[in-house]
Formats: sequence, C-alpha cells, structure tokens
Amino acid sequence: MDFELFMERYGYTILFGIFIAVVAAIFGIVLLWVYSMFKILGIAAIAMIGGYLIFSYFIKRRYLDAHGEALGKYFYDPKYGKKRY
Repeated sequence: MDFELFMERYGYTILFGIFIAVVAAIFGIVLLWVYSMFKILGIAAIAMIGGYLIFSYFIKRRYLDAHGEALGKYFYDPKYGKKRY
C-alpha cells in the first residue's frame, strides 16, 4: 500500500483522533486546574473564579478594545499626524 492510498483510507481518521486528543487535553488541564483550586481553597475558589471572569469580561475587554483602537489609528490611519488646512 502506497502513502497516498494509506492517507486516503486512514488519514482523516488519524487526524481527527489527534484533534480530539488535543481538545481533550486542553479541557482536561482546565478541569484539573479547577479541581485543584477547589481542593486547596474550597469555597473561596468560587469567588476567585467569578472575580476573574467579571474582571476579564468588563475591565480587560474595554482595555483591549481601547488599546486596539489606538494602535489602529496610529498604524493604519493614513491621515494620522498630518495637519488639516
């Protein structure tokens, strides 16, 4: 069996298996982090995770939007810094 026939027959299955393994590893690491946080800190972990989610949703998002807008004006606006007459 040559390589093209092997990839045609089994390639997508192998790639799909690798993809599922990577996604499962990512979710597993996150769940392990949450479990260890609850095991070490108990109920305080809920407040910490909730605080982080609120911070990232309200404060971090606004900061990143403003930062991106400022960089967009500086780098991509062709009229930035030119005098208007």
